[in-house]
Amino acid sequence: MAALLMFLFAACSSGASGTESSGETDNAAVTAAQERLAPLLIPVADTKIEVDTPLTQRPPAGKNVRIIRYNNTASGVFDQPMKDAGAALGWNISISPIDATDPQAISNEMIRAASQKVDYIVVTASSIQATGAGMDAAKSAGIPVFFGAGVGEPEGKANGLYGNTMRTTTNLAVLAMLDQMIVDSGGTGSVVLVNAPDSSQILAETGESAKRYVAENCPKCSLEVLDIAAADLGGDIASKVVAKVRQSPNTEYVVTTFSDLAVGLAPALGAAGLDDVKAYLSGLTEAEVDLVRNGTYPAGNLYPINDYPWLLFDQIARHSVGMDTLQKEHDTTGLKLWTTETVPDGMNSWDPPNYQDAYKSLWQIS
Repeated sequence: MAALLMFLFAACSSGASGTESSGETDNAAVTAAQERLAPLLIPVADTKIEVDTPLTQRPPAGKNVRIIRYNNTASGVFDQPMKDAGAALGWNISISPIDATDPQAISNEMIRAASQKVDYIVVTASSIQATGAGMDAAKSAGIPVFFGAGVGEPEGKANGLYGNTMRTTTNLAVLAMLDQMIVDSGGTGSVVLVNAPDSSQILAETGESAKRYVAENCPKCSLEVLDIAAADLGGDIASKVVAKVRQSPNTEYVVTTFSDLAVGLAPALGAAGLDDVKAYLSGLTEAEVDLVRNGTYPAGNLYPINDYPWLLFDQIARHSVGMDTLQKEHDTTGLKLWTTETVPDGMNSWDPPNYQDAYKSLWQIS
């Protein structure tokens, strides 16, 4: 165990530069954070898909699935793997990007999908409450709704939600970067969390979750939250972060909750003379992996971008043959934490090896 913890400390601290946090190291907080980070350091070659229970029969072909997602880059990266998973099942996939700043957009699109009598509706980044009349329309039409990274417990006919794939992953990814901060700072770090609570219901809960997490797991650390309005996501977020850090001169770390919040962040910090502030990115894009590799950012974590949509369609496929949707197995995806020193050569993304064949095997598809 001692050897393992030494390895974890090296892996989590590599690539970092600048002044260490002042104050006495909190060894207990560091050790606990290292242990929580251990699963994120498992080599990609040793990972597997999250489910292993085969379907009782091959799902029926020809199902029509409407995907409703926000019209931003972070949501758009899942479009192709959604289509690929649907194609493997012989299903028809239509994707509806909607305005993230319009609180009625999701509900209106759900009502439209229900009127078109699709077989399934998938909504990413929402909640049962926020779907409102859209969920009511789906229930009335007998159309099961599935969330991707949403808020709400699936209760089937009782609330209209039949699955919530990756329900906890976004929050866990942010907490992992806070653990990285705890390890790197010796348990005494000061961090600004950059969040956009208006853009996603699940992110609306992330700020408070992060505050509780740091208070419970790193008593010598401090955390402040900078909330970015959904209407400002296309603007100069980096300047807002710089202004926040200047207001809190003891800040040593910045953590962003998703990739759109990190655009231009490192250059802005450098131009402001804040080179010692370390920015950790949660939910790295492929381009941002290169920025970790070259040291622009010392660390970040990333989801299995292609595996996640297949995991989501696995839930729908199980429903289509009358099986339990296995919410526990679908509640989260794997995560990988990469630093400047540990980014695998030649890799800018990751998925469990042979994940497509693994799902097809479970789905009775040759």
